[in-house]
Amino acid sequence: MIRKEQRKKLKEVLGYHYTEGVLKILKEKNVTSRNGKPYGTSMIRNVFNGLNENEDIENAIIELFIRTQQDLKETIEERNRILGIQ
Repeated sequence: MIRKEQRKKLKEVLGYHYTEGVLKILKEKNVTSRNGKPYGTSMIRNVFNGLNENEDIENAIIELFIRTQQDLKETIEERNRILGIQ
């Protein structure tokens, strides 16, 4: 379950439009609900906000967090390289 302090840090990095990224990761991993259908954005938001527990969705949220952090780091490094900042 995603706790309040975790949610705050996740929100800082992911912002408010994270569900599409989570859906993409779930699709990449072929994760579906019990009846074989893809999870919806409302279920992802419920897990993010601690209303529901789902380990697969929680793992996808964390994976999106890691990917986003890496992308931000690469962007900052590239900008610094272009600008000649150490």
